[in-house]
Amino acid sequence: MTVGVAGAGRIAVLSVLFAAGAGLLVAFNLVLTSDLSIVARYSPHDDSLYTARAVHLFAGEAFGPYDSRLLVKYPGLSLWMAGTRSLGVPFLISIHTLYIASGLYLAFALLKSGASLWLLLIALALYLLNPITYSEDWLRVLREPLDTSLFVFMVGAMAFVLLRVRDGPAWGHLAVFCAAFAFSMSVREENRLLWALLACFFVALLWRTKSVAALDRRKVVFLVAAVAVPALLAKACEHVLREFVDKHYGRPIIHDFGEGEFPRLLAAIRSIESAKDNRLVMVTQERLAKIEREVPAFAPVAERLPKPGPGTFSCRLHGVCSEWSNGWMAYWLKDSAFDAGLTPSLPGAQDYFRRVRTDIENACAAGRLRCTVNGIEFLPPMELRWTRAYVAEGYRLARMFLAPELYPKVAVPAIDPPKEVQQMFQVMGIPATAPPSSATLAGIRAGLVTPHQIFVGTLLLAALLALALRLWVADRVPLGPIALIGVIVGLYGLLRLATLAYVAVYLGPFTSRIVFSTYAVAVLIALPFIAETISAWRRAKGAAAA
Repeated sequence: MTVGVAGAGRIAVLSVLFAAGAGLLVAFNLVLTSDLSIVARYSPHDDSLYTARAVHLFAGEAFGPYDSRLLVKYPGLSLWMAGTRSLGVPFLISIHTLYIASGLYLAFALLKSGASLWLLLIALALYLLNPITYSEDWLRVLREPLDTSLFVFMVGAMAFVLLRVRDGPAWGHLAVFCAAFAFSMSVREENRLLWALLACFFVALLWRTKSVAALDRRKVVFLVAAVAVPALLAKACEHVLREFVDKHYGRPIIHDFGEGEFPRLLAAIRSIESAKDNRLVMVTQERLAKIEREVPAFAPVAERLPKPGPGTFSCRLHGVCSEWSNGWMAYWLKDSAFDAGLTPSLPGAQDYFRRVRTDIENACAAGRLRCTVNGIEFLPPMELRWTRAYVAEGYRLARMFLAPELYPKVAVPAIDPPKEVQQMFQVMGIPATAPPSSATLAGIRAGLVTPHQIFVGTLLLAALLALALRLWVADRVPLGPIALIGVIVGLYGLLRLATLAYVAVYLGPFTSRIVFSTYAVAVLIALPFIAETISAWRRAKGAAAA
C-alpha cells in the first residue's frame, strides 16, 4: 500500500494527538489508583498458593514441597511473580503497567487501522477507568489481571498483523502474539479455548489475503508461521513445564485436577448410583459410605473429610448444605488423602488414586456396587435434563459480562493469613496489611462505577447487534482489520461464555472475575467496531441503491 504525502502527514498528526490524549488518560489513571495496594488473603487454593510457589521459585526450590494443593492451579501466575520479584518490580506495579501497556498497544493498532481518534480516546478512557481494575478481585494475588492483559496484547497483535499482512510480514507483532499466546496457556485452565482464537485468527488472515493478486513466498511463509509458530511455542512451553515438574516431583503433570488419575477417580465415584441426584454434587455422602464399605483403602480419607452443614462455604455460595458441592469436595478429597499420609508425593498420589479407582471399578464389575457410566473426566457429559440449568448459567454469565459484579453476592469471610503465610507474602514484597486508601480517591472511584457500567453495558449490547449486522453485510462490504478483530473477539467471547456455562452447570455460578479478560477487550474495541459497522452498512445500502 502506498501512502501519499498528505496521508502520511495526517497519520503523523493523528499519532501525535493520540499520544497526547492517551498520556493524559494514563496520568489520570495513575493518580486515581495511586492509593491502591495488594490485599493479602489466605486462600490455600488461590492467593497463598500462587504466592507460596513463587517464593520457592524465587529461592530456586522448584514449587516447594509437594502437597495436595501444589498442582491444583496452573503455574503461570507463580512464574510471573517470581520473575518480577527477581527484577525488583513490585507485583501490583507489574500488573498495572502490563494492563496499561496492553491497552495502549491495542488502541494504537485500532488507530492505525482507521478508527476515529476521538472515539478511540473515549474507548481508551473507558478501558483505563474500568471499575474491575480497582475491585477487590483485581487487588488480590489472583490470575485474572495477568490473564486480562495477556489477552489484550493478543488482540492488539492480531490487529496489527491483519492491518499489515497485505503489504508484507509483520514479524514483530506476530512475536508479541506468540509470546502472549504461549504464556497464557500456563495461566488459566480454560485458556485451552485459545486454540479456537488461533483458528479464528488464521481464517481472518486468509480472508485478508484472498483478494491479493499474487502472494509472494514471504507472505505464504508468514501465513503458515502465523498458525504454526504460536502452536509450536505453546507446546514447547508446555513440554518445558512438564519436564520441570517431572524432574522435581516425579511425574510430568502440570495440573492434577485436569489430568492424571485424580479426575478419573472422581468419574469412578460419580458412576456409583445414589438416591440423591444433584448436578452440583458428584460425591454424595451415600457414595462415600458405599466406597468406604467396599474399598478399605479409602477409609482413612472418608473419616477425615469435613462434614457438610449450613455454615459451610458450599452452603453459602452454592446453596448445597446437606452435601459438599463439586467446587469444594474435590479439594477435600485430595487434602484428606494427603493428611492421611496416603499421597506423600506426586507418584504416590497417582498410584493411590489409581488403586482406589480400580477397586471401585472392580466392585462395580462384580456387582457389589451398582454403577452407571457417567464420563471419564472431572466433568460429566452434558445431559438433556440440565438444559434449563445451562440456559440459566449462560444468562448469568452474559449479564456478568455486560456489568461485572465487583464482589460476589454471597461474601466469603476473609481469613487473616497465618504468620508463615504472611512472611511469604512479604518475601514477594506484599505487606500482610494493606495501608488505608484515600477517602477522596475512593469516593471518586465509587462514583464512577455505576455510570461506567450503565454506559458500557449499553455499548456492549449495541456491539453484539453490530456483530450480527457486520456479518450480514460482509459479502457486500469486505471485512477490514477493525471488523475482523471485532468478529474474532465476538465469536471467541460467545464460545467462551458457552463453554463456561457448561462448566458452571456442575461447578456452580462463577464470580465476575471469570469474564474480566473478554470484558476488558470488549470495552476497548466496542466503539470503533460499532462505528465501522455503521459505515459498512451505509456503504452496503449505497451499493444496493446504485
